[in-house]
Amino acid sequence: MNITRRAALAGIGGTLVATTFGGAAMAAEPQVGIVVKIGGIPWFNAMEVGIKKAAPEFKVNAWMVGPTQADAAQQVRAIEDLIARKVAVIGIVPNDSAALEPVLGRARAAGIKVLAHEGPNQKEMDWDFELTTTEGYGHAHMDLLAKNMGEKGKYIVYVGSLTVPLHNAWADAAIAYQKEKYPKMQMLGDRFGVAESVDESLKTTQDQIRANPDLKGILTFGSQGPIGAARALEERGKEKSIVLVGGFSPGQGQKYVKSGTIRGG
Repeated sequence: MNITRRAALAGIGGTLVATTFGGAAMAAEPQVGIVVKIGGIPWFNAMEVGIKKAAPEFKVNAWMVGPTQADAAQQVRAIEDLIARKVAVIGIVPNDSAALEPVLGRARAAGIKVLAHEGPNQKEMDWDFELTTTEGYGHAHMDLLAKNMGEKGKYIVYVGSLTVPLHNAWADAAIAYQKEKYPKMQMLGDRFGVAESVDESLKTTQDQIRANPDLKGILTFGSQGPIGAARALEERGKEKSIVLVGGFSPGQGQKYVKSGTIRGG
């Protein structure tokens, strides 16, 4: 995505509210708690803008809960707190779908509606919504990577973590598509669960450059992955020889797009 990504993310926040309450006449102001993967990063800061904007429009009290780390256990505790507060709706952007299933089941048993985003196969939820199809998103990113790599060479893949459902579904779709359409490309090793952290993405990129002198591409799903990888490429003078593709928040990544270090996402 390009600079409109922030608007899209704000729209997601609004949709989490509107999905349940659009058109509804409520006697009292419902409580809506939305638990995201991690707080304090631009991606979810933009979502929070949408939540705050939509809440008064739909006459609800809505807020975002952002764990300090991309950790399913912290999400479980946040959801337990929302159940205790007897909210009307819980929104969730899961770090680990399986780990959240029991607590979301308890929420639904208590009469709380559960909305999911980036969790298309999440059990114990009432609705899930996504910006695009899994296959379409994964294929588009692989097409962009392949085009810039000349449809050949070795690449690596980053995801937010190895349990984040949608990141891994996108990666699965992209990798399978590469094997079918771009047989001269080769994925090195397994995917790396680092793309929720700039520092971890930077270090992993540095390590992979050292370990694989013939590395030609990096495909990342997770908004911090392209930022950390871009910094590493520029530090090592590899921004022209290694192709970097991945989605990011505009405020963080636009300078790397302008310099050509990030080829798109």
